[in-house]
Amino acid sequence: MQPPEASARASCMPRSRSLSLHLLGVTAIVLALAGAAVVGTVAAVLRWGPELVWEHMLENNAERVVDGLRFNAAGRPYEVQLKRKMLAAYEVLTRDCVYRVLDTDGTVLMSSDRARSAYALPGADFDPALRRFALTQDGEKLQVITEGFEHDGRRMYVQVMRSERLQRIALDDDSQRVRSIIVGASIAAMLLFSVVVVLTLHRLLKPLRRAAAAAAAIDTDNLSTRLSLQEVPRELAPLFHSVNLALDRLEQGYRQQREFLATAAHELKTPLALMRGQVELGRISESGDHAMLLQDIDQMARQVHQLLHLAEASERQNYAMQDIDPYDILAQAGAQLERLAQRRRVRLVFIAADMHGGGHGRARIHADPGALSVLSKNLLENAIHHSPEGGAVTVHADESGLSVRDEGPGIPPEAMPHLYERFWRGPHRRDEGAGLGLSICAEIAKAHGWQLRAANVPGGALFEVLFRPAPAAQGAPQAASEHGAALPPAARPAAAS
Repeated sequence: MQPPEASARASCMPRSRSLSLHLLGVTAIVLALAGAAVVGTVAAVLRWGPELVWEHMLENNAERVVDGLRFNAAGRPYEVQLKRKMLAAYEVLTRDCVYRVLDTDGTVLMSSDRARSAYALPGADFDPALRRFALTQDGEKLQVITEGFEHDGRRMYVQVMRSERLQRIALDDDSQRVRSIIVGASIAAMLLFSVVVVLTLHRLLKPLRRAAAAAAAIDTDNLSTRLSLQEVPRELAPLFHSVNLALDRLEQGYRQQREFLATAAHELKTPLALMRGQVELGRISESGDHAMLLQDIDQMARQVHQLLHLAEASERQNYAMQDIDPYDILAQAGAQLERLAQRRRVRLVFIAADMHGGGHGRARIHADPGALSVLSKNLLENAIHHSPEGGAVTVHADESGLSVRDEGPGIPPEAMPHLYERFWRGPHRRDEGAGLGLSICAEIAKAHGWQLRAANVPGGALFEVLFRPAPAAQGAPQAASEHGAALPPAARPAAAS
């Protein structure tokens, strides 16, 4: 029995044509047209075929008689030389097979049945223009053809008659029986072909039915199921493979969400337990415990705030893209973190955009201003926490990218692969963050198609956001160690703003 949500999804699915019924319908139409064409062709052959055969036989016999005629010195035919079988037919079957040689007046010059008159329609004289006609004699239908020829400039005609009785004997065929056999065979062939097509379609669609059953069984507790590619037609294999890749991404995202929820619960569990212990012991009134409780509350509020930022950054539909000046966004983020920098005794050094971009007003990019502000604040806050007292954080932004450089100890090589992992914190961090700041930056960069990378430079660490990365570098944010690399604009000396 399907779960309620599966039934609801099935009821909400739009109705679409069945592929099986569509293929069967098209096949039935094609078969009907092909069958009609076959039956029509057979009927035409049976209807007009004998007539054409008869016409050909009469013409052939007349031609042989003309070729076999022999003439005397006066130009009068006196005999016909034919093959023995044909000559015997003309001599014996005088009522079914006859030839007559005529002059232009219809006078019989020579005949196989020793007749004295030409064949003509009842009540009419010989008409040389009437090439083909039928007669009835003693209840038997006769077919006659008249062909003209010339000999020594003299016009003559030959008439050849064959009876339908002789034609039936010659063909040795019962037309009605042949018609029934041919039509019956055609119908049987079409039925057999239909059965073969139906079975073939059933077999070809079997992988689709199996895939549909497998897909229906996939839910949040069974995301590891994949569509089988066994016996799948080559044309459908790319579709099945794409669905499996989508399921892989779905399973990976679902697993990451579950791990994220578990880690978030663990991060919030410890301060909640401490706060509960303090409340149960009734020691909140003491000044030290009161300050510690407030610190725990602030820490939890910070974690919740970062969790909300991460959730918003992970949803692409939350972004409202517009043309903005990245330097203005970075300057606003610096102003908001000025008090933190003062507490840490760290200077914020802004490199003016017109020093390395040709004009502050022309540095425009297409991005979400709120997301870029969150990214800028996280990178600045991270740099402030890692800079020593009296140090400086150098920042720069233009239409090509954004960079933040600190003067701290740099990023250890073993930490490079973990910079953007959620809840990961280095062993020597001085702040009390939840380890989500760089993860949020990575999600924002990924949503915009930017490249986020980290590198160690002389005297500190450098984080860069490339708004226009090279085609080969586009994709997920990167963390890369670039010791000794050429310094970007943010790493060059500049005057403090």
